[in-house]
Amino acid sequence: AIWTFTMATEEKAYTAPPREENSSAFKQLPPTKLEKCQELVRTVCRRAPFVVFMLDALKKAGCEVNPEKMIKCEECPMFGAWDAEMNEVVLCGNHVKSESHAEVVITHELIHAFDACRAKVDFTNIKHIACTEIRAANLSGDCFFTTEFFNRFNFGLAKQHQICVKRRAVLSLSTVAKVSEEEARAAVDSVFDVCFADTEPFDRIP
Repeated sequence: AIWTFTMATEEKAYTAPPREENSSAFKQLPPTKLEKCQELVRTVCRRAPFVVFMLDALKKAGCEVNPEKMIKCEECPMFGAWDAEMNEVVLCGNHVKSESHAEVVITHELIHAFDACRAKVDFTNIKHIACTEIRAANLSGDCFFTTEFFNRFNFGLAKQHQICVKRRAVLSLSTVAKVSEEEARAAVDSVFDVCFADTEPFDRIP
């Protein structure tokens, strides 16, 4: 399976191998936590604006969408993951507990889903992966001002959003593609302007 994912920290990246091949990384949640996570997913899919928008955008693009089957709750060492082969979003219920956090993580992974369907992303091509990581960081809420300022104290001016997007894309790419940070940065830099400007299915950066 081909994976992209949202890390639990920016300091330590986690690889995301297929669940069936690495049971130590992906585990079934205990029944009570699983039920809470599934209820969180249902709530977010019903009323979180960005998730509702992305699910509708996937449908309009002709992509297969069934939130109950598409979004899985599991125990894992990151926040969320996208499995391109299984067409599944994984929400890590052991780390994601609030609606606002779940909205950002699920939106991030649904942007990968949208790119896989719309653009036929080649997940063996490092520049393709770089592009979808840039778009997901740019459009999901990962780098919105309030998140950056209150959670990371990385306050800046006009360029702060772009700096955050590039930083997150490089970190994700280096782990997903299993390349050095230098190689990841070169790939991100090579496609950044085009992919940052591509805000589909949004009219602009939300």
